[in-house]
Amino acid sequence: MQKNDKVEPTRASSGARTGARAVVEWCGSSFGSICLHAFALALLFLAFRSSGEDGSGGSSRTTDEVGIVFRESLSATPSEPLSETERSSEESALTSDFSSESSTVDSSREMVESFLPSNEIGVSSVGASSLHSALSSSDSRSSGVSGGQRVGFGGVKGSGRRFVYVLDHSESMNWGGGAPMRRAVSEAIASIKSLDPKQGGSKFQVVVFNHDAEVFEDGKSLLDVNPRSQERASRFLRSLIATGGTSPEKALEIACRLKPDVIFFLTDADEELSERSLEHIRALRRQFNVSQICVIEFGRASSARNETYKRLAGENGGAYAFKDVESM
Repeated sequence: MQKNDKVEPTRASSGARTGARAVVEWCGSSFGSICLHAFALALLFLAFRSSGEDGSGGSSRTTDEVGIVFRESLSATPSEPLSETERSSEESALTSDFSSESSTVDSSREMVESFLPSNEIGVSSVGASSLHSALSSSDSRSSGVSGGQRVGFGGVKGSGRRFVYVLDHSESMNWGGGAPMRRAVSEAIASIKSLDPKQGGSKFQVVVFNHDAEVFEDGKSLLDVNPRSQERASRFLRSLIATGGTSPEKALEIACRLKPDVIFFLTDADEELSERSLEHIRALRRQFNVSQICVIEFGRASSARNETYKRLAGENGGAYAFKDVESM
């Protein structure tokens, strides 16, 4: 029995040495080396991932919250995670800033668009119209361009939709057998008949004067342009008789109060307009938004011309023309 007890430990020890030798030989083989390296890498990966999750290592936290990214990128030291309430406040502040900026842009666009005028003659596109409005003054009506149609009378032209003809029929218009009166009437009729009824909103009126003033058909407003009104106005003009003195101020005031775009004013007045009259007419033109006062002066080329009638046109956005009655 004692002999057997000694043999068993020896066999166990020998088996352990044989197993250890086999493990060493297996590790030294290529396949064993690969397995060991893979196992080591797996352990390293698990250790690195665990470190990142518990906050002890890894890269800095990232987030989809815009405001938080800004704070972290600008901050010198890492900040504590924001609570839901703080995060909501950040988002609201950013939204408010972006809305304010957008509102400013919209307001600037509206301010620019507010200067845009209505479409004008010769402008065929919105882009061209916008460019024109950016370069023109805010008082575009004073420039004499207000859309509609371009109309000629007695050698001058005016642009718009509403026209008032102011004609002198004083005694002096009978000079040379009435040639000035006949010429004034024929020029006015031709101009009125040239008005295009197809132009939407086109209107006109006739005011005649000597020492007093009269409006065609006792009108207190402008007439629509159509064949009937044009023919009635033509008959009225042909019925005029040159008589009486010359006082144009009242007629010009009536014409301004009718709020036309253009006033065509024809006279052979010998007397100059006073400074007070000129200033009064300028004030009326601005008050009633008249774009132009165009002046046609009848007179003899051998006589001095009235400078104040040139000024009346020049100071009120209009054109001036002189007609020599001796050549009529």
